[in-house]
Amino acid sequence: MALSLARQPRQAPAQTKTLAVFDLDGTLTTRDTLLPFLRFVVGTAAFCVRLPLVAAFVLAMALGLISRQHAKERVLGLYLRGMERLALAARAERFAREKLPALMRRQALARLAWHRARGHYLVVLTASPAIYAEYWARAAGFDEVLGTELEFDDRGCATGRISGANCHGEEKVRRLEERFGDLSGLVIHGYGDSAADRAFLARCTEPRFRVFDDGPAPSAPQAGGIRNATRDLAQLIRPHQWVKNGFVFVGVIFGHTWNAFDKLAEAGLAALAFSLAASCIYIVNDYADRERDKAHPKKRHRPLAAGRVTPQAAFALAALLAAGAVALATLAGKLVLGIVAAYAIMNLAYSFSLKGVVILDVFIIAAGFILRILAGTLGIGVNPSQWLIVCSLFLTLFLGFTKRRAELLSVGSDFVIHRRVLLNYNANLLDKMISICACAALMCYALYTTSPVTAEIHGTQNLVYTLPFVVYGFFRYLYLLHARQAGTDTSRDLARDPHLIATLLAWGIVTAFLIA
Repeated sequence: MALSLARQPRQAPAQTKTLAVFDLDGTLTTRDTLLPFLRFVVGTAAFCVRLPLVAAFVLAMALGLISRQHAKERVLGLYLRGMERLALAARAERFAREKLPALMRRQALARLAWHRARGHYLVVLTASPAIYAEYWARAAGFDEVLGTELEFDDRGCATGRISGANCHGEEKVRRLEERFGDLSGLVIHGYGDSAADRAFLARCTEPRFRVFDDGPAPSAPQAGGIRNATRDLAQLIRPHQWVKNGFVFVGVIFGHTWNAFDKLAEAGLAALAFSLAASCIYIVNDYADRERDKAHPKKRHRPLAAGRVTPQAAFALAALLAAGAVALATLAGKLVLGIVAAYAIMNLAYSFSLKGVVILDVFIIAAGFILRILAGTLGIGVNPSQWLIVCSLFLTLFLGFTKRRAELLSVGSDFVIHRRVLLNYNANLLDKMISICACAALMCYALYTTSPVTAEIHGTQNLVYTLPFVVYGFFRYLYLLHARQAGTDTSRDLARDPHLIATLLAWGIVTAFLIA
């Protein structure tokens, strides 16, 4: 029979339609809690003596020789078998009171308070033993704990086995359904951090994966730290974002002008000018957002927000970048200079005002890519393909809306502070706009590859065979967005996912072969 010493969960009111479900280990806490609990119960000496056996069970589980539940029961048996229920419960309560609070993530607790203030029904869903999780959860304001229950014999002593199933993976889904019935009628905010949590996160309307960061938000460099270091200045200009300026070469590639050295050189100068201009704007934007960035779980580590680069040094670097952008754009041509200037003015307006205007904020991001294409076509005397411009528009809108969706679901309880425009978005609205843009981009690309004009320019009707790579790329990115919580940084997503890298390379190779 399972231990149940804490008060029974309150019945969720009939009108309650919103649950907030938190995993414990690694989500609410900074680390796994089972081994610290066992050490607390038996003492450090006894705990360490048995660690080699624990390692053996873990290895056997990793090799597939025993199940996860069997391995966990072996470990529990090593430390808890024969211990009286009341004595174990007393130590569990002390552990929950004295040790667990130090392991909690500050931002996770802030998110918990956010849900509690809105009257949401709060649930801890954990594979850890409920015997200590419940004591902490009740004190923290949770309404219910669904965890792994320990088994006790008729004498009231722990057997070392689990009562029922280990609350892990699909078992978490079963527990939720057993307690709350059909989950499809509920709004469920889910928080997890491991692959095993993906099962229940897939049933949540608002899933969030690894969104909490427990480190303190630094407002100044640590004592003795070096300000304005080269590494921090390099981070400030975000060179990994320069890959976006590859859009400048779209006209050169699909306009069959790659053999014209002067056009290629002008496109290169335009791309470099956009890179320096974009880095300058990133610095200005980081300065404007530095206070809000301090409240963000990831952006608070940016050099200006963290205080590792001074505003004076940042503005000096921005001025150098702006001067370089003007010089390079001028060499590329007067029209390129005008386009780069329009790009800079538009993005400065975005940074200081327009980023708060719903939908328009994403259109401005897309417009930046269209300006890149125009700089590499009209700016250097190459006629742009209308199909490619329209296709690029929908592609960049797709990426912009996926970025907003990822931000909406990833920044946790401080999203209102950091990016207020997210108040005007919701996941359902963004999913609809993402679907529209993806369908439109694919249709435009398909029509471009089958257009008689395209066949005449490139001397082939076979570009349609590159369409499967494009379709797969879209589907893969949507998978990363929904299953891997990607999307907040497109450049990094492209650089880190081997499937997208392989798809882009294959598309490039096949396209080059067909139009060469």
